Amino acid sequence: MGSLLAESRRLLDQAIAEHRGVRHEAGDVVRLRPDMGWEHNLQQLLERARKEAMLTVASPLRIQQYKPGRQTVADMVTTGKEVRLLYTPCYAETRDYESLQRQPELCDRIRVSDADFHNMVIIDRQVAAVWGGTGEQRPYGFVISNPELLRVLHQFAMALWASAPQLSRHRTLSQPESDQMTLAVLRALDLGLKDELAARRLAVSLRTYRRYVADIMVRLGVTTRFQVGARAAELGLLKALSEH
Repeated sequence: MGSLLAESRRLLDQAIAEHRGVRHEAGDVVRLRPDMGWEHNLQQLLERARKEAMLTVASPLRIQQYKPGRQTVADMVTTGKEVRLLYTPCYAETRDYESLQRQPELCDRIRVSDADFHNMVIIDRQVAAVWGGTGEQRPYGFVISNPELLRVLHQFAMALWASAPQLSRHRTLSQPESDQMTLAVLRALDLGLKDELAARRLAVSLRTYRRYVADIMVRLGVTTRFQVGARAAELGLLKALSEH
């Protein structure tokens, strides 16, 4: 399983790197810049699903719950479509769990993984949207219909989803390692370390470090790195840093 995930992620990153610097107006990989209409476009993509949809959310473009999108997913489950949802632990913490419990069919489709993955929507294995770069100057987005790349995307997402615990199980597990990493990342941000240096000090990849930063922004309910410091101070997290 580990080798499969590593190879799938390598192929995915390679494909995205090849297209990230190019804007395609037509073809099987179309580069877009996520904007205020991105969520609406994703909802329209979900509504096209005839049989199945895979949705992985690592770091959303905004913090607030997007209710139309959630209703669309719930309607898909109700009408018998095969829906799978994968969240990072930090994103899962922002969801209204009590409300989800009242929708057991939807709640049972949600799994939580601390692996490093992109935000993705894959529809009927025929088209996908991939986006990321939250908190960076140049967020990116792609709409993909290339069969080979879609196969890799779906294989990677399915492997992660199949190996991840359900949301209900995740909530019963303590996460001291996650808390320690959060403090370490906050310390790096407080010191003003460049991402590359911070990643080396924490012994993680640059992409993983930036994912941690994006996760913290979600947990703190902020949209910029500057706001992270202010919010952390309000919550007394900076005091916790000085005690470690």
